[in-house]
Amino acid sequence: MSSTPQSQAGAKAKAKAESVLEARAPAFSAQQAKAIAQRAFDIQASAHPLDSERDQNFQLLAKDGSEWVLKIANPAEDPALLDMQTQALLHIAQADPELAIPRVKTTPDGALFHQVNGPDGRRFIARVLSFLPGQLLADATPHPSLARDVGATTARLARALRGFFHPAARHELLWDLMQASGLRTQTHHIGEPGHRRAVEEVFTHFDSEVLPKLRKLRAQIIHNDISCLNTLVDGNRVTGVIDFGDLIHAPMIADIAVPISELIVGHPDPIAIAAEITAGYHAVTALEDDELRLIFDLVSTRCALYVTIANWRVGDHPENADYIMSGVQEYGTLLEEMREWERDRMYAGLRRACATPISIAVPDFIRAPSDEDSLQSLIERRRQRLGPELELFYDNPVHVVRGEGVWLIDDTGRSLLDAY
Repeated sequence: MSSTPQSQAGAKAKAKAESVLEARAPAFSAQQAKAIAQRAFDIQASAHPLDSERDQNFQLLAKDGSEWVLKIANPAEDPALLDMQTQALLHIAQADPELAIPRVKTTPDGALFHQVNGPDGRRFIARVLSFLPGQLLADATPHPSLARDVGATTARLARALRGFFHPAARHELLWDLMQASGLRTQTHHIGEPGHRRAVEEVFTHFDSEVLPKLRKLRAQIIHNDISCLNTLVDGNRVTGVIDFGDLIHAPMIADIAVPISELIVGHPDPIAIAAEITAGYHAVTALEDDELRLIFDLVSTRCALYVTIANWRVGDHPENADYIMSGVQEYGTLLEEMREWERDRMYAGLRRACATPISIAVPDFIRAPSDEDSLQSLIERRRQRLGPELELFYDNPVHVVRGEGVWLIDDTGRSLLDAY
């Protein structure tokens, strides 16, 4: 069987990701990090290690009270991607100065990066960003108002990135939804049969129904990972977004699939929480109807990616099974549950939350012909079923073919508000 462009891209993205994960991470001591901060960035501070999977990060507590993060990149990381991430932060800071993101700290001579020799003789790229305090969204209760602010923040970030581009934005990324079907060749790694079936169904539907529509939607560079571990909160508001390592040029609406997929896992009313996030986004950047219709599929595809990538990677890294497989069972279960959901029901819920009429294409076979004979036949059918007591009082009778909440949809596809 010949490989598809998507499967080739998926294999390349996986190989690229594995090269970074398998390369030895930097191994600087806190004392060495302190020296780098002072010598290269003119920051006199104490250095404290932070958790990181592939890089090395240190929190810097400066003597003047400021807080920074010294980031030492994995030597296998593409310098062009580091440049894209840094340039994006600079662009956002100008486009939306009030948006809480890490700020870039340059060297005294204005450089964004500093190359340093490691204790093992390898060369590393170091940079400094401002430290953002706050509670992780993963540790907070997703109240409706917080979920709405997550959506609004996602939209603000996308709006700030509008107009930004970088040559590295088309890079191959495992988490690129546009290349999702490239991972179909790896579904055999999924051990749970029910999860595997659900994932394969998602990828099949994605290829035939979703991808052609995605290609027609608004696209730009997006954050692509506004997850519970990258979002900082305080009470019911978002206070910061971190980790710009998954920036990618993709359909704008793909950004919202990440927080929705994470916040609906295990939630008693997943559609309600998805609607809050969507409404928050829509309040900042109005979503098009075609985008709203695809949110269900983008969320399920994101979950399918998570389940597939985790099961794929754990075979190569069994020693990190607990970390890699964290949440996989929940996402797999959600995928199975979503098979029973109705796309139209979720779409209608999202439209109501955005306070816009529901746009429904009425099939030709239920449309009423416009000639007078057909109108009279409809009136006669109405009298036969409802009796002659219920009179028609519109000059031009409305032919309602469907209802959704407070909305009535006529045979032309118009949405009418039922105000009775």
